[in-house]
Amino acid sequence: MEKEYVLKKWLNDELSSEELDAFHKLEDAPFYQEIIQETQRFKVADTYTVDDFEKFKSQKQAITNTPSSVKPLHWIKMVSSIAAVMLISLGIYYVFTSNTATTISTDFAQKELVALPDQSQVMLNAKTSIRFKEKTWEEKREVSLDGEAFFNVAKGSKFDVLTHDGIVSVLGTSFNVKQRNQFFEVTCYEGLVSVAYHDKTIQLPAGTSFRLDHTKETQSKVSMETPQWISNRSVFSKVTILEVFKELERQFDITIDSDQIDTTILFSGGFEHTDLTDALTAITAPLRLEFKIENNKMVVIYDTTH
Repeated sequence: MEKEYVLKKWLNDELSSEELDAFHKLEDAPFYQEIIQETQRFKVADTYTVDDFEKFKSQKQAITNTPSSVKPLHWIKMVSSIAAVMLISLGIYYVFTSNTATTISTDFAQKELVALPDQSQVMLNAKTSIRFKEKTWEEKREVSLDGEAFFNVAKGSKFDVLTHDGIVSVLGTSFNVKQRNQFFEVTCYEGLVSVAYHDKTIQLPAGTSFRLDHTKETQSKVSMETPQWISNRSVFSKVTILEVFKELERQFDITIDSDQIDTTILFSGGFEHTDLTDALTAITAPLRLEFKIENNKMVVIYDTTH
């Protein structure tokens, strides 16, 4: 049986039952059967009448003459819409950029001198961050502080330093602000400083310092003209040894394990920021403590007197 002959007869529905059975027994019969089925999908009707054609023609004409439901957009409306979108976008951009604050931060063992828009200067100690808005600076001289910084403020309108524990306000002077966790200290070196905290306000003249350590408030006098940390030396007066260790970590980028000692004991003294071993000795020797440096990053403090 010739396959071409059988395929032709099948397409024309002329195969007898015997011929169809014989064809199904061929090895590649399924392949040809699939071809035939796909071909029959595209078979058109055997006959078309004039009535069918006229009906199709009238339907096509009706569709052609039906007005479109989509109306063309006038070019003026299009331009107006684009302009409106651009105007809104510009407004959002202006509001966003005008309220954007400048943030400057220091890392471990890093200090940085920052010039503010009015040429006031701020020296940042290690691990400190300040934020201020340049665009609104002339209307409001305001700096947010997290850490420790020394301010040399140009004369002008009121100058505010905002911290978590209080607000320091001046007109033109030099002062130091330290705000670390629950330790808040303000020292005035020149002029007059106003400190607002816990619904209270105090005035600090030059040569005085105010401290809020957790809930304990103290005031003292200072003889230095600038904070010692600017000269790479940290100095403390009756602060917990834990606070001293934290400053040591910031200046040398290390971790101190002090779990073996009483970290509430008070310390007065200081250390240089130049050599870690010398700094640790200056802190531990007066308190009869020992230390061990591990991998240049970890320091263990322990007490051998117990």
